[in-house]
Amino acid sequence: MKKIILFTAIILSLQAKAQNISYGEYMERVFKDNISLTAKSLDIDIADAGVTGSKVFADPTLAITYTNNEDWSKGLGQGIEFELGKTFTFGVRRERINIAESERRQAVALLEEYMRNFRADATIAYLSHLRACMIHTEAMEVYKALCEVATNDSIRFAKGDIAESDWLESRMAQGVARNAVLDAEAELSNTAIMLGYYMNTLDGAESLRGMGTLEISEQPAAMQEYINIALERRPDIIVALEQADIAKARAKFNKAQRRPELDVNIGATYNISDPDFTTIKAGVAVPLKFSSLNKGEKIIDATITHQAEIEVKEARLQVETEVMQAYHSFGFASMQTETFSTAMLCDMRKVVESKRKAYELGEIPFLDYLLVQRNENEMRHEYIKALFNKAVAWVELQRTTGLDMKFGTAAIAE
Repeated sequence: MKKIILFTAIILSLQAKAQNISYGEYMERVFKDNISLTAKSLDIDIADAGVTGSKVFADPTLAITYTNNEDWSKGLGQGIEFELGKTFTFGVRRERINIAESERRQAVALLEEYMRNFRADATIAYLSHLRACMIHTEAMEVYKALCEVATNDSIRFAKGDIAESDWLESRMAQGVARNAVLDAEAELSNTAIMLGYYMNTLDGAESLRGMGTLEISEQPAAMQEYINIALERRPDIIVALEQADIAKARAKFNKAQRRPELDVNIGATYNISDPDFTTIKAGVAVPLKFSSLNKGEKIIDATITHQAEIEVKEARLQVETEVMQAYHSFGFASMQTETFSTAMLCDMRKVVESKRKAYELGEIPFLDYLLVQRNENEMRHEYIKALFNKAVAWVELQRTTGLDMKFGTAAIAE
């Protein structure tokens, strides 16, 4: 009896230390403090720097040459030559900027794609914690009921009203229920720690407790509507489109590099020996790019561009497939929850209570009561599982559609 009181007191003390957190508060802290999200957002800064760097002009070259055409001891024919040169290209810088800007747009889309999956994963973590809370509550109720039965049986056995086997059976059932509470408590703490992980703080994370239920009542729109939204909003499609733009920009960049260049040089030579004089020179050089006649690079650029365009079509097909699968998963998950009803669960609880009274009156053996109690427990677990699966299916439908779940989702009724 003392162990029961001590165990119950420990559980109650843990519950007293719980820190309630709503889904909105949780997601706000996730998007504000999560370290991996912060690191991922730095890709935009890197892409911005790439755009800035792409705007640089080609550097000029400066050459200084010393010449001595005679014997060193005579000091004749000595001179110093200065030459300043610059290479002019046509369209290379512009196409390089276009590539950098396309890469920046792709980086933005990649960040949005990361956030799309990140917010869905963080939401599912919150749903998993709510499921753990519900299972823990159910386990505690069963444990308390069996503790009362075991306590009463110890008194009844002492009076000689029941056999020792009934008393031992109720004690064993109580022990099993106690272990179920411990399992539920461990799962509750572990899922709470995951909330702390997403919020980038594990200090006291195990005491976090989510608020709300898993029950949702939203009716989905037509599947084609979700498909249309996804094809318009999904960041991974935008990523594929930007990749196609990058391929086209690189092809234009490579084409610009194959164009003739213009090397302009201006120089002066100062003759040091007597008589001293200065020679001015200027020149223009045009490289003869016979290598541009080779069609290998052109074929590569055309193939890469065509490949990127095919990948856009593949991305669209993939998105449409994911939406259709998520839509049907949500539909079937909804039908699973319809198997249960509040009236059914209440009726089952009444049956358990009636069996308990019948056992306490000596009308039925303990195992009959225990069987009904376990059936109710299994039913409630299946109900929680069905609610969780439906809530997750709703989140997955939002994920595949590309809808924003940043500060709220209908999958959680707060």
